[in-house]
Amino acid sequence: MSSEKTEEQLSCIWLDNQRLLSVEYLDAQEELRSVFDSFESFRNSDECVDYFTSYPDIRIVLITSNVLGRLIVPLIHSCEQIVSIYIFYSKKYIADDWTNNFRKIKGIFNDFRLLCDEFKPQANHKEENSTGISFLSCSDDINRQDPSFMYFQLLKEVLLNDIFAESEAETRLNMIAYCRKACADSESSLKILNEFERTFIPQLAILWYTKECFLFKMLNKALWTPEPDVLYRLRYFLRHLHRQISLHARAQRDDTAKMLVYRGQSMSTSEIEKLKKNVDGFLSFNNFLSTSFDRKIAEMFLFGCPTGVLFEMEIDPSIQKYPFVNTKGLSYLGYSEMEQELLFSIGTVFRILKIEKQNHFYRVRLRLSDEVDERLASYALVTRDETRSSHSFLSLLKLMNEMGQYGSVDRFAQMLADDVGIAANQDLLGSVHHMFGIIYLNRGQYKEAFEHFDKSLNVYLTFLPADHRRLSPTYSCIGAVHSHQSDYDKALTFFQLALDCQTSSREPDLSLIIHYTKNLAQTYRTIGRNVEALDYYKRILELQQQFLNENDPSIAETCSSITQVCFANGDLMGALSYMMRGGQFRSEGTNVDLDPNTSASSLIQAGDSALSEQNYELALNYFKQALDLQHQFLLPNHPSLSKTNSRIADTYYKQNRYQESLQHYLKTLEIEQSSLSTDHPSIASSYHNISKAYLGLEQWSDAEKYAMKSVEQLKKSLDANQVTLASYIDHIGYVYAEQNKYEQALNYYDQALHLHRLYSAEDDPSLIGIYYRIGNAYFSLNRYTDALIFYQRTLDIESKHSSDDAQDIAHTYTSLAVTYYSLRQYDDALVAAQQAVHQLRKTLPINHPEVVKAQKIIDAIQQRA
Repeated sequence: MSSEKTEEQLSCIWLDNQRLLSVEYLDAQEELRSVFDSFESFRNSDECVDYFTSYPDIRIVLITSNVLGRLIVPLIHSCEQIVSIYIFYSKKYIADDWTNNFRKIKGIFNDFRLLCDEFKPQANHKEENSTGISFLSCSDDINRQDPSFMYFQLLKEVLLNDIFAESEAETRLNMIAYCRKACADSESSLKILNEFERTFIPQLAILWYTKECFLFKMLNKALWTPEPDVLYRLRYFLRHLHRQISLHARAQRDDTAKMLVYRGQSMSTSEIEKLKKNVDGFLSFNNFLSTSFDRKIAEMFLFGCPTGVLFEMEIDPSIQKYPFVNTKGLSYLGYSEMEQELLFSIGTVFRILKIEKQNHFYRVRLRLSDEVDERLASYALVTRDETRSSHSFLSLLKLMNEMGQYGSVDRFAQMLADDVGIAANQDLLGSVHHMFGIIYLNRGQYKEAFEHFDKSLNVYLTFLPADHRRLSPTYSCIGAVHSHQSDYDKALTFFQLALDCQTSSREPDLSLIIHYTKNLAQTYRTIGRNVEALDYYKRILELQQQFLNENDPSIAETCSSITQVCFANGDLMGALSYMMRGGQFRSEGTNVDLDPNTSASSLIQAGDSALSEQNYELALNYFKQALDLQHQFLLPNHPSLSKTNSRIADTYYKQNRYQESLQHYLKTLEIEQSSLSTDHPSIASSYHNISKAYLGLEQWSDAEKYAMKSVEQLKKSLDANQVTLASYIDHIGYVYAEQNKYEQALNYYDQALHLHRLYSAEDDPSLIGIYYRIGNAYFSLNRYTDALIFYQRTLDIESKHSSDDAQDIAHTYTSLAVTYYSLRQYDDALVAAQQAVHQLRKTLPINHPEVVKAQKIIDAIQQRA
């Protein structure tokens, strides 16, 4: 998700050479640990200074004694990391003027309880600063909007409203069980949880939220990230907190006039830039939001912030969309007049009126707004319809799939095993398993996808007949899994079952019938059974022409597919006929003018299909025909020409025809540079491809030059894909490795690996290549132990993600064997070499050169062993 997050590490350091060893202050240290992100104690001034100079990114609150303070404060006071300093006496303080010279000394205390009370508001506001903020531009262009805005609004709706199939008692038990596990290592938190379990009533939800305990931190962190799985587990408290704010808001509204409230917090530079760009647009605070009526109190929280923002919020109580409560009116909170706050529920939306730079912070004027409703309604309507259900678990899965937010799917799968409420509702359980299957299918995890679709089908079959139309989506998805695994016979079986369920129903869904028929057509086409494919495509066209508008683009798409099948069958007249019926030709007297944006697409699609089947000459034929057609009607710098040139270049490259590929890659670059923005990532891709072609030609300097350019170009893009950037940096390393410059290669490999680890999972398949190349570089430098580490990492990921008979696994075993051999670890070398042969024999005959070569390695090892 792309919402911005604001979080700073606030660390407490206690420097004291007497009290730290006293039993009297052990509880005090424990309390400081619970208040701050981190806590460290030192009895030696030098060690203290060494510690915080080693961590330049943390902000520090320092507690020290009068004696040590005299020595250390003059030395460190100018350090930007130091936010505030407190002097602690165990006895009554005797006036000492030295502290007056240092503005960061915020207080002198002889009562530790009072000192801790001083920290709690700062620490609590630090928790609140961990606030997700999403933006909605004032532009009417939906493509320019921040998707996180819609995502969080939908997430909020799901959590608060999709409750009809849920049990209140079960949501409470689920939350308490989760919190008990999460707080298992904190005795103080468990005591508070026990109190919650005994005494919580919904009417006191706001009181519990304001308690300085784990619940406040856990909820805000989950909202900030956001963490849908944690929010689901906390939904019992989340809903009651929102309801109580809403109830009090209605009660207070009649007595509330327009008002101005304030909030001071740290924000990242990128957030501030977004604020500047979205003036007159909207922002959403994704947490429960605390604000103050006193500007001075809000400004206190800006102290020490490198980029602080003071929000001034105009509040009109007549706006009822986003509830808020004045804590002054809640007598059970015991707040004083000075402490009164306005507490907003999650997802409150404000219009950004203006932003201006003050001396040490930005002042941002906001206005509570419900104007966004109409805009948001049109922006999110389709997604909302696709994601809502009667149970928040199912709705969250649907939302996760629609938005491509798959990070927590495995945790949801674990939760399902413990959710007795879902297990007891067979209809819901079938839908949940089906949704898990779709998510795993979209992630390419076909084994997990099949398991969930199979469970879904088995659950449905307990209360539905096997030909019920509700089963057709599950049959179709099972077919899709088999298709992705190239088991086309089973795919056809399940696609046909899906179609039969609809055609035999009294209430068939025409769109699903067309969809399932298309699945059959595409599968037959994939396996080369073009007669059957053509028959199903014609059935689709017949249905579309009967029930759809004649200008519906899906008709042209079907005609395009039929055109491609006719081309493949050598039926050029048939292909021409369907191209014309699809609107790809239009007749004007005796002239036939071709629309290149649609007519060339059929040829390009046919080329893509041939390329995927490694039929390179056929692919080139289609692509060149398309390019010739485009040249007749398009300007020389039209972007469509660059894409077609790139396809031709890719096809040549796959045949190792590097000189020919280079010509078309260079032409692609020329067109892109004249038609695209200077920071466009496609230009970086062209630089990268040109480098690969030069590398194939062993023109090292040019390969290196364009590899460097690809990285420089991609870094120009503000939204550059970091994994792509890592692959480009990795390629620079490979260019050096091909020249035997292994130290330089390792430098770039390390940079690429760092990026991969930041943005990819630990076992992401994209790491296979870079781990293996790093292993090769270390091996070439005779650093065999290091090489072993990276070859083993390569093998670990291959074992998880590659097919059981993948030859790459054999190559990794061979590299391991040779490395063990170089280390004279002959037993390990022999095992690895035997594994290599075993792996190769899964797909190759015993006399294949690869197998023979691997067997020779075994022979060499056995001679030395």
